[in-house]
Amino acid sequence: MGLFGLFGKKDAPPAPGDKDAPRSRTPAAPAPPDTEQQRQRSHRASDTAKKIDAIESEMSSEFVPSHLLTTNSQTAPPEASQNTLPDLANSTDMLLGAEVRGLGLEVNASEAAPILEEAAILFANEQDEVAEQMLRMAVAEPEAGVDAWLMLFDLYQATGRQTEFEHLSIDYARRFETSPPAWRKTLPPASTRLALPSVAFAGKLDASIVKLVEKVLKIAEQHQALRLEFGRVTEVAPVGCGLLLRTLKKLQQHDVSVIGANELTARIRAILEVGRRDETEAPWLLLLEILRLQNREHEFEETSIDYCITFEVSPPPFVPPVHGSSAAREDAAEQPGGSAFMMPAAVDGRTEPLLAAIAQHADLHDPLVLDCARLDRVDFSAAGQLMMGLAPLARNGRTIEMHHVSRLVLALFSMIGLTDIVRVSPRKH
Repeated sequence: MGLFGLFGKKDAPPAPGDKDAPRSRTPAAPAPPDTEQQRQRSHRASDTAKKIDAIESEMSSEFVPSHLLTTNSQTAPPEASQNTLPDLANSTDMLLGAEVRGLGLEVNASEAAPILEEAAILFANEQDEVAEQMLRMAVAEPEAGVDAWLMLFDLYQATGRQTEFEHLSIDYARRFETSPPAWRKTLPPASTRLALPSVAFAGKLDASIVKLVEKVLKIAEQHQALRLEFGRVTEVAPVGCGLLLRTLKKLQQHDVSVIGANELTARIRAILEVGRRDETEAPWLLLLEILRLQNREHEFEETSIDYCITFEVSPPPFVPPVHGSSAAREDAAEQPGGSAFMMPAAVDGRTEPLLAAIAQHADLHDPLVLDCARLDRVDFSAAGQLMMGLAPLARNGRTIEMHHVSRLVLALFSMIGLTDIVRVSPRKH
């Protein structure tokens, strides 16, 4: 008999006054509610199940009724800057001349560190020697912050000057009394990295996830492996739990990577209470399924006991995931590659093929993550074109992230306003 075989049959509880009744090591199930409470809970459970059935029955791989197309609430990124270009700070404008004014971009001139901004623009336009001189002047100042140092490290890294990098490391360690950045080895080409199609759930997990569920099923028709992200889920509801549970059951033979599973399980546990029967068993069963996909057998068994106490039925058995090794990669978004789009080492003025490839990648991935671990230089005009290409995606509500961005490139993106529509994470030195 399995661990939970004894739960297959519901035995009548001993009478309250029976002193000879054996004590159980597990908490006793709550006393049966009165008839009216039973009727109300049964009615709510029936209504919830009907909602899930109705939504699922109207879904298809090609059509979803318009009244079900509302997505879970997300904060839409701000719209791209309007095509107006005020003059840059005088010094930067003088360095770039008419090229800046002809881009149709709004440049955010900062009063805090204009020398760093000018160095970033000079580097973008391949004036490396002048950019280096300006950064060396910046780090020579006693009050210079760490940004100037990191930008100079990035310049030496991008231009392959390891000797200068190591000399700067000695000065950095002496100045900040901490370990300096390490020289990075060349990463393999983007073509050697396989990207998984992914779907990100955010906001409230309720009936509004129907569009995302539909997208998951479409991807599953063409891909054996896919990634589901739940790190931005803020709340769960029984109907949403039921829809997601049924979707995961349909993906039993797929390689499903669950990202943000800890956040999702925490949200589910927040609405559960041992012994309390609510509208449906779906949140409990979804919790068990997520734990199973993560191959967390011990937690699965503990949660199964709580489920049995609450509903007085046998739990589903623990079956290891088909592809257990990839089912719980919590750090995938932090590693180069993964399901991210790998940016090239340099982006020049010919951005049409790059933007077309990004748009194609975006069709299968939400959020759209651009991995910039290899990206060392973006020229000024290309930065503007990149922003114009990403702006429509941001206006449509898609989350766009850029990971492992060089400090020199980040300074450029900040000046033109790209950081207003894209979440940018700098490189971790």
